[in-house]
Amino acid sequence: MIRHILIFSLMAISYASAMACTSAIISGSLTRDGRPILWKNRDTSHFVNYVASKQATDSTHAYVALYNSEDTEAREAWIGYNDAGFAIMNTASYNLQHPADDWKDREGLIMSEALARCATVDDFRDLLLSLPKPLGVEANFGVIDAYGNGGFFETDDLNFTFYQLDNENPIIIRTNFSVSGGEGGLGQVRYVNACTLLAPHIINGDITPELLTDHLSRSFYYSPDCTDKSTAPTVVDKDFIPRRSTSASIAIEGVSTPDKAGEMVMWTLMGYPPCGVTQAVTIDHIPADLLPDSLGGCKASREAQKLKDSFFFKRKGSWRIKMPDLQKVSNENKSKSLINYRLYRASKKQ
Repeated sequence: MIRHILIFSLMAISYASAMACTSAIISGSLTRDGRPILWKNRDTSHFVNYVASKQATDSTHAYVALYNSEDTEAREAWIGYNDAGFAIMNTASYNLQHPADDWKDREGLIMSEALARCATVDDFRDLLLSLPKPLGVEANFGVIDAYGNGGFFETDDLNFTFYQLDNENPIIIRTNFSVSGGEGGLGQVRYVNACTLLAPHIINGDITPELLTDHLSRSFYYSPDCTDKSTAPTVVDKDFIPRRSTSASIAIEGVSTPDKAGEMVMWTLMGYPPCGVTQAVTIDHIPADLLPDSLGGCKASREAQKLKDSFFFKRKGSWRIKMPDLQKVSNENKSKSLINYRLYRASKKQ
């Protein structure tokens, strides 16, 4: 399986860039503790985000999700999970049928509906089939549920193609192209970056949420020349997994059976990943600095984005990174993140 990933990666290299995301869904067969993971490194023009939860009703699930700061009513979720053990996220795709300009970018609304209504992967399939068309989307929707199911729905206005997480494909990685879309799309270099960084962990079956939030999302590995740019004095911000446009890195740690849905956790690194610290989020508990406030978005997001700006400068039309200064901060924040992981897990064993 890893051979197939790497062969496809080498065929897929390009240098395109856009508002985008890097993501993966991982079966419990490849994780350290046997729990599935859904991960999204979010790139967007909405730099400041927040986290909020919704309460259950007679006909809907309780859930927690990430939102844009401007979305003060929390209507459009961009990654989240619910009390049934269902989790969802998306990446934009750029090689499916494009939606009309006056009816597009509706992915967040669909994901909010899914979190409220769906308990399983099949429920989400039924939701896509039942929603009025055109959908107003061009996206790869990644989902997992509490029954061990998962996959990507590569979805346009009218149709979708489903790629299932199973024994043959225990990990599926997506950036900003859809396999069903044929040639084109964006994010192929980030796809190869992610495949390369994950390859040894796929072989060892030891993938963890912190590997995703605090290694991949902090890595400046660059696949076209197979080098790590983190030791260079200055670097052009291009095709790394963390980009100037990254607003969060989130890994949702799922469960293997529905009766354990209460053990799910959304590991949330808010802001540009090298400038942020990962914290545990659940439906019942959101850290105070991730909650929306009167200044717009949340404190953790604003502070990380402000710090990020101190490490970037523009030269000859390109954003460049003061790498030594950034790496010092990133290493400090990674240490804080790993402490948060350890403390949370220790608290659950008591």
